[in-house]
Amino acid sequence: MRASAVLRAVRRAATLGSTNGGSVGERISVPATAAGYIFRTDCDSDGWSYIGQSTRTDHDNVASYFGSGEGIRMHVAEHGTAGLQKTVLAIAETQLELHYLEMLHLAAARRDGLMVRNGDFGGPRPFSVMQRALYNLLPEAYAAAISNPKKFHRIIARNRDLVEVAILDVTAAPTEDYYAGLERDLLTSEDLTNPCPTCGAAAGAVCRTNANSLTKPRNPSRNHARRPRRTS
Repeated sequence: MRASAVLRAVRRAATLGSTNGGSVGERISVPATAAGYIFRTDCDSDGWSYIGQSTRTDHDNVASYFGSGEGIRMHVAEHGTAGLQKTVLAIAETQLELHYLEMLHLAAARRDGLMVRNGDFGGPRPFSVMQRALYNLLPEAYAAAISNPKKFHRIIARNRDLVEVAILDVTAAPTEDYYAGLERDLLTSEDLTNPCPTCGAAAGAVCRTNANSLTKPRNPSRNHARRPRRTS
């Protein structure tokens, strides 16, 4: 999907509307053959948006998934999905395209002055590894991402091939680099105020997988559901 196709996808973007809880997908159909889709979640009452991607294309998930960022999760935990509106922005045919389109639409949102709750510029995780890959291939884009959203969007829109090479570099990163980068991401994005009763992580430390196993690796992970959040 090149620039013209992206524009057509944006023009066809469909909003999921509801009056009770969050938005529902009665008018939306993401093809089952798609690799995934890009969406925007808006909270009009608080004035923020969130750009995300999902590989779950079944109707129920399209209707109920509003994002997994920490800001979204905190909002849903405190207020539920009432007041959230979800718009499908584009559909991707491959995982590579999915990552690129997330970066492109997130950059467009920042270019247009939306207050987005995303803490990074999208693409594959871990973000710190993506930062390094983009810096190596498009240092001007890396610099613009910090202070010039219009320039950043322009650069990644005009240099899709190089951005996709950076994405491929991240997805091919060695396992140890992946988990080291993931832990750096989690240290800045997760609420680590309290210890986790599920895996035993101390306050200030990230959660770990396989807490009850003596043989499986204890890799860094997002907070377990039972980990308490800060109260104020």
